Amino acid sequence: MRFIIGLALILPIILTACSEGENNNIPSVMVKNPAEGGFVTQEVSIPLDEEYRGWLLKEVASEWRENASGEATLYAYIQMEPGAKKEFSLVQTKESVTDTAHAELSVRSGGQWEGAAYTADGFSFQPVESFTAPSQLTDHSYFLKYEGPGWENDKIGYRLYLDWRNAIDVFAKTSDEVVLPQVGNDGYDAYHKLADWGGDALKVGKSLGLGALGRQVEEGVLHFQYVDDTRWALTENSHLTAAFNVSYSNWRTRENSNDGIDVETRYKINTGDASTRITVKTSSPTSNIVTGLVAHEGMTKIAFAEGKWGVIATWGEQSVLSDNDLLGLAVFYQLDEVSSVAKGEFDHLITFKPTTSFEYEIMAYWPARDRAENPKASFETLLRQKVRALNHGLQVM
Repeated sequence: MRFIIGLALILPIILTACSEGENNNIPSVMVKNPAEGGFVTQEVSIPLDEEYRGWLLKEVASEWRENASGEATLYAYIQMEPGAKKEFSLVQTKESVTDTAHAELSVRSGGQWEGAAYTADGFSFQPVESFTAPSQLTDHSYFLKYEGPGWENDKIGYRLYLDWRNAIDVFAKTSDEVVLPQVGNDGYDAYHKLADWGGDALKVGKSLGLGALGRQVEEGVLHFQYVDDTRWALTENSHLTAAFNVSYSNWRTRENSNDGIDVETRYKINTGDASTRITVKTSSPTSNIVTGLVAHEGMTKIAFAEGKWGVIATWGEQSVLSDNDLLGLAVFYQLDEVSSVAKGEFDHLITFKPTTSFEYEIMAYWPARDRAENPKASFETLLRQKVRALNHGLQVM
């Protein structure tokens, strides 16, 4: 089984005792970052005995959730220098964990459909936990708040157009706070302008935006023009992580073609890490599935590979929030899952090998928030550190 950062290896844990005075009976957890690892926040899972249920790590963000097998597990979000090894104390606490991750889809109410547009007085939205797109839903139907699901953490936010475009856009954020529940309630265009919370930063156009899926055909990249139905479901929305699924039935390249496949995608974001992990499963192997990174003119392209992972990124004045506003975009992919990386008409395209499952990550970096002295160098360093962490994740000793 290949290692996946963010779904950290579940390893046997040895509870040690702190050696300082009266705290010598407090249990602790030892975590190591390999010398080849990266200096970014990573998720680790810590299986504990029943007697420690509800305990948290004292020094870092942590919370209890069910793992993939339905077992209660402590998850922690840790950033350590490469080569470092640290002992984290477990502590009993009744303090609440601050929300720093969130996902949502909100549907407009109080109106009616008129053709492909939903009309109503005002903009009143109701969050839902599951949703099936009506057949008339298209771009600018004015039915979904900011046109699809949104997700965020303390670093950045994203949204997915839940219609035929199926592109991913970027919400730049000015603070660590969860903001999406308040975004888009004052009309469909307000979030395109820079506000106190941030704004919609990316011009997507005809591209796939940042890491959405498409299919390569003779005419170019096909989005999701031909599907039988599209379904969305919220799967996780805890304090420190958020995840949802989007599934597509009979995605094909022509209205009446027989090359349809079913596709299920999972999006997950964790606190402290601007990346989103995207996991894809298909009903049959297909050779023309691609992901893309919008290719705006004049941007600096950054691409390299290390170990099992590669990255393609762009850097430059590609934010639409203000004049000369910088934005970094990146897609991280596993080398053994990809057949080619090439420039398309609107995107830098990554083509996946025929398979029924693959995964990759996307990331946006908005330097206006951090006010780094050398933002391009900061972005390039972040890319290097992320790739190293993907190859050599944190280890629970």
